[in-house]
Amino acid sequence: MTEKYFLDYYTIRKNIDLKISEILSFHKEDIICKKGCSRCCTAITLFPVEFFAIKQEINKTLSLSNSENIKQDHDCIFLKDSICTIYESRPIICRTQGLPLLYFSDKLETYTISYCDNNFSSCNEDFEFDTEYSIDLDRLNSSLYKLNKEFMKEIDFENNIDKRIQISLLPSSISGDIDYKSPSLYFSE
Repeated sequence: MTEKYFLDYYTIRKNIDLKISEILSFHKEDIICKKGCSRCCTAITLFPVEFFAIKQEINKTLSLSNSENIKQDHDCIFLKDSICTIYESRPIICRTQGLPLLYFSDKLETYTISYCDNNFSSCNEDFEFDTEYSIDLDRLNSSLYKLNKEFMKEIDFENNIDKRIQISLLPSSISGDIDYKSPSLYFSE
């Protein structure tokens, strides 16, 4: 039954990847983030639906031992020599880092576009982003939140929809099956 939610997550991820391709093509001269740039690769938390979808995906393709260099600091545990070891399966937040991210003010009157200051460094102070070539972060986060809410309801944890799971728990869960019906074992406090 939970497979449907994972497929929905993969669809969201596929759609954001298509948008990212458009953005990268449009801003090809301004985005310098490339393989080996790990400036924004930090220890993050994920919604349970994303955590378990990624877990399912990397269980099929990756074997990590618990003894690998699991970092508990600022860096993501999946970084090795500044390269992501789960790049194809990386979380959505990792996919969007550094790109123009559009979000609205609380009253939805104005919007802001944020981006990595390593990118767009050649643009002058009058540079304005085309909103078509940015990621609507509010819409993306709403989609993920809604999907997670449905997932948590399905597994009878709807009272915990705001809980998140540390990405650092993925490696310890890869070698064996996790009972995703007990995500409370993995929640960040």
